Amino acid sequence: MMVTDLYSIFASALHTDPRQAVSLARVNGFAGVMFDAYATALSLPDLSQSGRREFRHVLSSVDRTLSGLRTDCGRQGLSIGADVDRVVSRLDRAMETAVGLGAPLVCVDVGPLPEPPRLVKPRSKVTPGMAGLILLPNLPDPDPAPAPSDVAPMDPAFVSQVDGVMLEVGRLADRYGCVVALSSELSTLGALHRVLSSAGCPWFGVDLDPVALLRDTMSKHDAFTALGPSVRHVRVRDAVRGTDHRTRATVVGSGDTNWSELTALLDDAGYHGWFTLDPLALTDRANGAREGLNHLKHARARR
Repeated sequence: MMVTDLYSIFASALHTDPRQAVSLARVNGFAGVMFDAYATALSLPDLSQSGRREFRHVLSSVDRTLSGLRTDCGRQGLSIGADVDRVVSRLDRAMETAVGLGAPLVCVDVGPLPEPPRLVKPRSKVTPGMAGLILLPNLPDPDPAPAPSDVAPMDPAFVSQVDGVMLEVGRLADRYGCVVALSSELSTLGALHRVLSSAGCPWFGVDLDPVALLRDTMSKHDAFTALGPSVRHVRVRDAVRGTDHRTRATVVGSGDTNWSELTALLDDAGYHGWFTLDPLALTDRANGAREGLNHLKHARARR
């Protein structure tokens, strides 16, 4: 097992001023900082070359590393009616900026995605052996009925639009040599897996969110079988799982995520990238970040 010190934190969880954010990251023991590409206080793609040099100096002056940039595809994501040209343009500029700043990783929340049908497991057939003394007539087996689905068929237009956009983003990622780690707060892991499989882009991967694992109907084992080798970044946050796959945010280590098991699965999948703390949903972000980092380090050390 290889335990690295690639622990970073969202800059916005510490301070809106980049100088303050990186200083606080150092004080709290984080080697890296992940910035929003298009933050209200600072839009990194809009910086001039001198502005980018100053930004790099801010990080190097306290010996911190830019772990990557993050952004999203907007409220509508890639849905029908969304301005996908604007989405692609923003992702283009975010990737160019990340590579220019020496951190070729962009984490993207792609928003709602087409949901592939989930097959409902059919009931087991009762056989004479299972029925014991109950006499069942030996009737010929009927033709097997197709397994029902609990999700409506995917909209072909939506699928085509999403796949078309991802094809273009993949070309841009290949041009820049930038890793694009995808996630979705509004879709299942199955939908994310479909997009990655359809794109077939080596620069694409998963921005793994443990809270998404808690919310999803897919088991952790099935999720790692499908997505484990594609993990390119880990968003470190935790939650308490409730009914109907709902969750309530809490400090890492106080929720329902088994961090020793999760990090073991990541080790088995060969993941050696950044673990970025996300305490944005907590009331006391600084304390939550420190406690979360300590718990994560202990969980990985026990491996």
